[in-house]
Amino acid sequence: MLFEHAAFESLDGKPGSISVEAGIADMLVRMETGRWKVFKHLNDWLEEFRLYHRKDGKVVKEHDDLLCASRYALMMKRFAQSPSTRKAFYGKIEYPQRTWV
Repeated sequence: MLFEHAAFESLDGKPGSISVEAGIADMLVRMETGRWKVFKHLNDWLEEFRLYHRKDGKVVKEHDDLLCASRYALMMKRFAQSPSTRKAFYGKIEYPQRTWV
């Protein structure tokens, strides 16, 4: 399931828990270093980003659908394969010819 695979190492030490904080931190670092870019015509995404905030130290999960989808996509990046890697992994296996004596 996507929800199970899209988990970073949890900050609270519980196995399998989703760490929103780790995903947000990774996305922010990538944005600051130029490895995560958003086209300027994506007004809805940019508006959600501007409205993203914390209350009492926790992220407020309201009107953040695009950001959550982007965060899940970023977390799934570690499972991505290039076409050549995928072809090599799922390609046909060639066995050597065996001759019987």
